[in-house]
Amino acid sequence: MLAIFAPSSKIPEISLVANQREPDLTCATAIVNIHKEGLLLAPTLNSLRLAKQKAVAAGYEIELLIIADKADAQTVTVAQKYLDVIDRIIPVKFGDLGASREYGIAQAKNDWVFLHDGDDLFSSNWFTKFFEMQADGEINERTIYHTGLFARFGVEIDIRQMIDSWDARFHPLFLASEWYFSNKSVLNRKIFEEFPMPYNDKRIGIGNEDWTWSCHTINADIRHSYLPETICFYRTKSAETSLGLTPGMIHDASPLFDPENIVRHEIQRAERPERIRAFTDSMTAKGDPVIGDGLPPDWFWHEVNLQGAFESLISDYKAVPHGVLRCHLPNLHYNVVSATQFLMRDLDERPKIFLFATMDNLCAADKTVELFLKAAHDYNDQSHQPVLVVDEGEHVFSDISLMGRFGAKIICTAHFKNYYKPQEYYTNRLLMRPIIQFKNSILIDLGSDIFARLFHEFHRVLLENFSSLSAILFDHSQDIMSPALNNVARNLGLAKAHKGQEMQAFARADLAQKLTEKLSHSIHPFPNKFNASLDAVTRHRFRSVTHADNFDLQELLVAPEKNTAAEPTPKSFGKSVSFQTEQTGEVEFTILKHDHVKSYLYKTSSTWMPKAWYLEALRFLRNNKHIWIVPPQISVSLDQAGKLTSRWNSFSAPQETFSVWYDQCFVGENMPIAVICREPICETPPKTVAELAKALYYYCADSDKKVSTCAETLTIAFGEAQ
Repeated sequence: MLAIFAPSSKIPEISLVANQREPDLTCATAIVNIHKEGLLLAPTLNSLRLAKQKAVAAGYEIELLIIADKADAQTVTVAQKYLDVIDRIIPVKFGDLGASREYGIAQAKNDWVFLHDGDDLFSSNWFTKFFEMQADGEINERTIYHTGLFARFGVEIDIRQMIDSWDARFHPLFLASEWYFSNKSVLNRKIFEEFPMPYNDKRIGIGNEDWTWSCHTINADIRHSYLPETICFYRTKSAETSLGLTPGMIHDASPLFDPENIVRHEIQRAERPERIRAFTDSMTAKGDPVIGDGLPPDWFWHEVNLQGAFESLISDYKAVPHGVLRCHLPNLHYNVVSATQFLMRDLDERPKIFLFATMDNLCAADKTVELFLKAAHDYNDQSHQPVLVVDEGEHVFSDISLMGRFGAKIICTAHFKNYYKPQEYYTNRLLMRPIIQFKNSILIDLGSDIFARLFHEFHRVLLENFSSLSAILFDHSQDIMSPALNNVARNLGLAKAHKGQEMQAFARADLAQKLTEKLSHSIHPFPNKFNASLDAVTRHRFRSVTHADNFDLQELLVAPEKNTAAEPTPKSFGKSVSFQTEQTGEVEFTILKHDHVKSYLYKTSSTWMPKAWYLEALRFLRNNKHIWIVPPQISVSLDQAGKLTSRWNSFSAPQETFSVWYDQCFVGENMPIAVICREPICETPPKTVAELAKALYYYCADSDKKVSTCAETLTIAFGEAQ
């Protein structure tokens, strides 16, 4: 009998193991988390219906729960068509996969739970294989069981074998750079009581909850294994619709990466009787050894036929030429293990002061960095450990000397990349690991290239998870060729667009005032004592053989109160920009003149956007000569029923986006378009929305016509249905 509970947004404070009773080895609960899968939920429920029918026919019992977390109407409607297989639909309002999984586990009537997402499919033996192994005494309460194969379909097609975390080839530190174990698994819920599911938070960049959770559990010697000859058919989607692919997200800090646990796991591996015969993992010359790679077995193709009847995309496996599709092992990068051990070595338990520097960007770089290391060492009575992350250039650092004098850990990025040879995708993620392990630390960037690279990818993480973030610019003048100035300006722009925690910046007094006006961001002047210390090691470094006076880092990092009178006040659009508008049907064509430079605005008449965007876009276009079109980041269209639909536009491939805009004009959507261009995009101004989208598409056929947004800008369509 189906029961639908009232919505909940709070997890009840109850034990996950509510009833102490003898475990029933013939019963389990299957939990499906749904959100906005819509029609994609149907193949999943058809797949689980078949698996449940097979389990019931074999004498087993499966309770199937649907946890509908802020699910839309279409998704709930689909679920309600499967009342023959669903026992309960439970609406919740967490807006988080980890929280809704945890709630579902608390609602299960059985201790053993299967976890599923609402758009994946599973082999028909998924439930029965577990019960058969349970009956044979092969199931352990301290083990999490995954499917034997993880078969991706949709945007990408491939097959990955699951590797057991106790396999001699697997190393726990692989998890520093790559995800191995999905939460789509079966386990005893006592494990969740011991290790609650982490939550995702896109705003602060902490996510990939199953990645973090597998780190926590493996560190506690919880085993991750698999049920042989079972398959999870995992639907791959674009980054825009998949949390797991959201750019800039990173898995959270975990005790797995604490230095003492790194040593403990290495000792445990050395004491195991099973050893790898093919190579020595501590001296491997091969970054990615492939062992066990082979063609898909017959039972895989049997399930492709069964599941292909529910989801036609699964049949695409048959279109792959024979011999090309293989069951790959996950990447076994032992150089990542060595790299992680190096990064975490010599880090004590104190919070850190991370100092980022590029030696080639600094004047008197050696003495400047030394000055900061001494100040970091003395900060707040040595409450923090200094960590220097440096693009070393031609400099050679003595790690023993820096540790002895300042207690400092040093990470030289060129040495790190040349010696440990991480793949490009892994490099930034690995360098973030010691940083994320010590959240609430202090971050100081000296206009470095390395911090600019990390901030470009992980700015949400770096802005939201640390006690302070400061940029120090040593330039004497406003030089557009200065790498340090360009790095700081770009970082401040990202921080401003994020609209969260601020990034404070400091410069010499005369330059600070000019940059405040130029960047529309408060640049604080150096305190006098710091100025004197800096001049002593730069301008006057050869006038004396004695060391310069030290400065108080705490005094430097406390930004002075904002002087609102000194803040640049944005001028009104009408006073700062002259314009001449021509209305041509549905499209307004406007010639803008700002600072004696002409630009061209194309805007549909039913489009609203904030007035401040015009000036910001014009300045952005003027300061970025390689950009030819500045569009909005977010567009909110209006359909004939009056429903608003929000879209996040990506312009890495602008023709694709403009093509989508064009298509939307013919499906009854009022599509808001507003772009500012460096030149007219066509000889005759477009008259309709479709003509404008088409003109933008053909204009960008020239690959030199780059397109970029300048902020997280919003355009909204209005009309009869508003």
